[in-house]
Amino acid sequence: MIDRHEFFRDKSPDEKALARAEWLLQRNGWLPANEPTLAGSETLLVRFLGDPATTDISPLVAAACEWTTRGQPDFPHSDQTWDEPDSAQRSAAYPPTSQLIWVDPQRIFPNRKYKDKGDWTRIEDQALEPRDSPALGLAEFARRIAHERGDPGGLKELLGPGGEAAHIDLDGWDTPLGAFFRINANGNHRAAAFAILGAPCVPATVQWNPGPYSASWSTNSERDEVLCAYRILLHCYGVASYPDPGSIITNSDQILSEWPFLIDSPETAARSLPLLEQVAHRRHDAQIGRLSRDLFDDADALISAGRRTRRAPEQNRRKIERRGVRSLLETLRSGR
Repeated sequence: MIDRHEFFRDKSPDEKALARAEWLLQRNGWLPANEPTLAGSETLLVRFLGDPATTDISPLVAAACEWTTRGQPDFPHSDQTWDEPDSAQRSAAYPPTSQLIWVDPQRIFPNRKYKDKGDWTRIEDQALEPRDSPALGLAEFARRIAHERGDPGGLKELLGPGGEAAHIDLDGWDTPLGAFFRINANGNHRAAAFAILGAPCVPATVQWNPGPYSASWSTNSERDEVLCAYRILLHCYGVASYPDPGSIITNSDQILSEWPFLIDSPETAARSLPLLEQVAHRRHDAQIGRLSRDLFDDADALISAGRRTRRAPEQNRRKIERRGVRSLLETLRSGR
């Protein structure tokens, strides 16, 4: 249990610990709040608010405008049940209960559109009626936070935690690019205000979603063919595991993947991956499964690759029937 009266006190860890915390936040997007060896996140936040955080409204409005128009990745739907055979292994890495963490607010996406409640930090300051500009309201909110200069009392009231419960409540998905989050119940405006300021981290509670996941399905035969071909591609090249990727009926649930934002369709994958890379401030420089990263820049290229992969078993069967197994092996070795 974390003492709420001490949570935002500057515990002054050494500079090496601060540098490690900052690097891990940038790399992974989050740190556990209860791990003494990873101390320093609260110091990073308090020091940032005490000096570099701007109170100039103009750049804050510009940052808020950019923030409120930022795109959203395709968030996967959880298909989780904790009594499945492999659930023990997943729950060891991602406990089914909420976890208190420090998170980079840039990696948090809203769960709904922002409403402009005006210039507020506390409940009694909120405007009763929303105004027309959510960007202006978020910028004013961020300026009020900056004006408090990391005061522990203000941060406790704004962010929590009350015991183990922070006031920003998240769903989380871990990926090779680090973790990404979406507001679950509370915290849309709080998380946005700290992100607009450029704060390095905020405390939050997270419910991890390790899978299995579910994806969309279609009642249109042409669209079914596209989804089947794409999911066969991901399944064959180790990007995701589908129970039966070639079946229109059963390829939309019980999906496992370390790339959950890519499992649904070629269009959502080509849109989501560059956005996640932009948030993570790096391009994924390795293969995705056994596929080239560059393939995911183009939805049409993914569709074509999926269709070729889907045709391959039938083509190989016909070659065996016509020319025998040796001919097929020669074709595979030649790469044709």
